[in-house]
Amino acid sequence: MAASYVLVTAAVVILVEAVAFGFIIPNLLAAQDLTNRVNQTAANISEQLSLGPSTGGFSLPAGYVIGQPNAGLGPGQIELSGNGIEIPQVTRSYGTGAAPLTMALVFTPDGRIVASSYPARYPAGSSAYSAIPDGASFSTGKAGQISQTPTGRVAWAVQPIILLGASSNGIPPGAEKKFPSDADVYVQAPLQAATIASISNALPLLQAGIVLLILTLPVGVIFGILTTRGIVLRLGRLGATTARLAEGDLRQRLTPGRADEVGQLERDFNDMAERLQTAVQQERLLADKSARLAERSRISRELHDSISQDLFSLSLLAAGLEKALPADSPLRSELKALADTVESANREMRALLLELRPTTLEEKGLVPALEELVSTYRTRLGITVDAELEPVHLAPAAELASLRVAQEGVANAVKHANSNVIRLSLHRNGAGAEILVVDDGHGFDHARNGSSHGLGLKLMRERIEELGGSLTIQSDETGTRLMARLP
Repeated sequence: MAASYVLVTAAVVILVEAVAFGFIIPNLLAAQDLTNRVNQTAANISEQLSLGPSTGGFSLPAGYVIGQPNAGLGPGQIELSGNGIEIPQVTRSYGTGAAPLTMALVFTPDGRIVASSYPARYPAGSSAYSAIPDGASFSTGKAGQISQTPTGRVAWAVQPIILLGASSNGIPPGAEKKFPSDADVYVQAPLQAATIASISNALPLLQAGIVLLILTLPVGVIFGILTTRGIVLRLGRLGATTARLAEGDLRQRLTPGRADEVGQLERDFNDMAERLQTAVQQERLLADKSARLAERSRISRELHDSISQDLFSLSLLAAGLEKALPADSPLRSELKALADTVESANREMRALLLELRPTTLEEKGLVPALEELVSTYRTRLGITVDAELEPVHLAPAAELASLRVAQEGVANAVKHANSNVIRLSLHRNGAGAEILVVDDGHGFDHARNGSSHGLGLKLMRERIEELGGSLTIQSDETGTRLMARLP
């Protein structure tokens, strides 16, 4: 990144040099060259007219005409001639909005024109001050200057005419110069943009640009290092942390720095890592749940295909032996007890298979899942299960706990209580819900041998208490009543 600062700095310097060389320098050179030429032309005309006689004041030579006839230069045009410019004799008149003309005027100290290269616009006898950009406040003898006129920019100069002819008092020609001048010459030319620069004239500026470039490079390096060091370090930490996150370490986090673009990247990285960790945890939970459901389905199939079939075979054998024995055989009672035991085991096995069967709580909701549970016990075991189910709104964890309470209560009533009628109800209870399972079985002493009914009741109580609910169990010889309250 520091190198980019250096490159940008060098590019800016080179660009400035290119602009200066391509546009500024040509214009400066062209303007300077034109002012020198205009001033030289005015000086040439002044020198020609200063050779006249000095007696009787200033007067033009006989037949003198300023400017070249038929030069063919119109508004905005110039023609170079030696060290000066060509002055055209313009005979036609151009409108006031036309571009400036190349022209020359000779006028007396009081501003009266005595010779004009553009007599159609500035005739003899008119005031020269209307043509000079500075008016009557002009200065003579300067090297020329650039001024803006209403129709464009012009380069102009005024040179004095001082008569150098023989004087009446015998002083040699040129030995005496009089000031102020005897007359003045005004020359102007329209300024045109140059299209090419002189390499020799531009060389000093190019050398200065190269020196500036050499001095700028180390400054750019130091500035780039100082300004980018912190950003580079932060980006490096961001890259390393991203790599560790990609390798599987989802605990990686960054400490956000300043509230700039990199800080926003750091905060976005933390948000992404948090969401990714949550998504992975949920995926693992879903995978564990799917594995448990698959294992339950496998166990259910194994029990149905092996043990259930064996129990059915035992019941057939017991029934066949009972029919084959004489009516007064003492073994008939034993076979009858065996058949009853096999039937009870088969009944418990079918209830266990139903308990292991996967539920559809996520897809259908709590009430449909309970209705399916009731329907399954009715159709497959022939047990009367009365249901009174009221739709309630519970959290997902509370809905799952309610379903497990119903499953455990109904399964225990079928397996252990030998119930004929089971009643299942779900209804609102204040801000929560209450689920009730009542059977007409023989009951049990919960205080003394509740642990003999397996781990189901204990796990059920722990699940409900974790949710802030309560579970109560009442059991006697007339049946068992299991009630769970959930928030």
